[in-house]
Amino acid sequence: MKNLGKTHYYILGIWFIINLLQAAFTGLHSDETYYWMYSQELAWGYFEHPPMVALFIWLGQLLPGELGVRLFFVLLSTLTLALIFNELNERKDLFFQTIFVFSFPLIHTHIAGFIALPDVPLVFFTLIFLILYRKFILHPNFKLSILLAIVVAAMIYSKYHAFLVIGLTVLSNLKLFRNKYFWTIVVLALILLTPHIWWLVENEFPGFKYHLLERTNPIRMKYVFPNIFSQLLMAGPLTGIIIFWLIGKVKIQNLFQRTLLFNILGFYIIFFFLSFKTRVEAHWSAAMIPMLMIIIYPYFEGREKLKLWFKRLTLPIIVISILARFYVALDVIPSIGKSKSVFYNKKAVAQEIKSMANGKKVGFYNNYASISNYIFYTGDSAVLLSTPTYRFCQYDLREYEQYANGEPLLAIKPVQLNPANQKVLVNGKVEGITEIEEFQSLKKLEIALLNVNKNEGGYEIDLSLTNNSGHPVYTNHISEPVLGIIQNREEIYAAPLTTSSKKSVIREGEIASIKLTVAKEILQKNIPVTFFTRSKKMIRGEVLPLRYDDLFK
Repeated sequence: MKNLGKTHYYILGIWFIINLLQAAFTGLHSDETYYWMYSQELAWGYFEHPPMVALFIWLGQLLPGELGVRLFFVLLSTLTLALIFNELNERKDLFFQTIFVFSFPLIHTHIAGFIALPDVPLVFFTLIFLILYRKFILHPNFKLSILLAIVVAAMIYSKYHAFLVIGLTVLSNLKLFRNKYFWTIVVLALILLTPHIWWLVENEFPGFKYHLLERTNPIRMKYVFPNIFSQLLMAGPLTGIIIFWLIGKVKIQNLFQRTLLFNILGFYIIFFFLSFKTRVEAHWSAAMIPMLMIIIYPYFEGREKLKLWFKRLTLPIIVISILARFYVALDVIPSIGKSKSVFYNKKAVAQEIKSMANGKKVGFYNNYASISNYIFYTGDSAVLLSTPTYRFCQYDLREYEQYANGEPLLAIKPVQLNPANQKVLVNGKVEGITEIEEFQSLKKLEIALLNVNKNEGGYEIDLSLTNNSGHPVYTNHISEPVLGIIQNREEIYAAPLTTSSKKSVIREGEIASIKLTVAKEILQKNIPVTFFTRSKKMIRGEVLPLRYDDLFK
């Protein structure tokens, strides 16, 4: 931190206090309660992310409530801001340096803000990586190799976007492959990552499947222009054009600058092409934003007119951002429409739902965020009720449904599922309220394909259901369980387990034979087929996804 002066430390101190107060008085974002749920069972990995976010939340639990969840992220984000100031190395115009840094929206949230997100440790460790790598370029040695291996592992343990930074850095300097110290980094980092790699293998790479396969769509333009606009916005709501213009003026003078430029352009190009297949979140570029600052900032030197216009455009945005943070923090100020719905009255909503349940256990349809909010703010358990086409998440990797098995439930349904009984909750959001007479979990009722016979009328499909749930599953249950088939995210066939299995109960460890007779015109050729179990209330059990050709091997 040799480039920081006394004024920098005043700024950092004020920023730390602001973030600490906001962390204490602002309700948790739904993602934060979901990651808090991660931290209740520490592991080497989680469905969507590596374990670093869970670890830092767990460490912060020495303090209660929202502040405990966010404590270590506020500390890390303040250190990240200090590193950015240090790298910009401004000694004269500290006012402009401060304005410049805070003109980037992600500074207020995913980089140097108060929210408990995986991006915060990712950006912090990425900056440490860049500082060490700059030294490594000039003087590679064993000590730097060890430090870089630790930091590389920490980056990957934070968020998988680290692979972009690492890959683009190596691409910018292919001579690394001839450097023995580079291979030392690779080997040591792999050793440090072994527990996470083992967890991924054991759990069949859930995060990679979700991000690379389940989130993708056929090629279309739907997300392309929103991605371009959001990346421009992340460079500055009004000053992004100036930042992009200055990127074009960058002249590479050394290998480190080349590394920064490769990363910046690489992020933009990769996310541009990715946007043809899926929605690209604006904050995915968080790790690259400090690199953008470092490479662009020197081009303001001596350009007083440009700096003046930059300040004129940025100051109103910063003032609005600060006012917006106060607005978000205080529940006493009502939310206007959905303007602060992700933070507003979280505890009050959870308590309202608990009161409506009146002693019953609670379930949430298709909303891993709402169930996490409820558990955090009430201290009670709850169950995620997934419909057959709802995405998989961390709740699918643990046996969270067991606590409610055999119990009546009050279930909260999103309006997208067209619930009959709708209610406006205290935060202004409309939710459906329904009751489930007796919940029966179909999780761990494993489906296996045995045989498929073609005939003139269609297909005779033989499957098996193996009960590994730890409790009996009743096929004649009030929940009316069925085994069905999905193609193109639509249910095309369903048969009650009472008739298809000819068993009234499948006891723990037992295997039930299932026979389905499916008309030829029902199955569409060359489209993936998913077998699944569900109840009459559309609560998913297990699934068996197959390629169409796998049916007829």
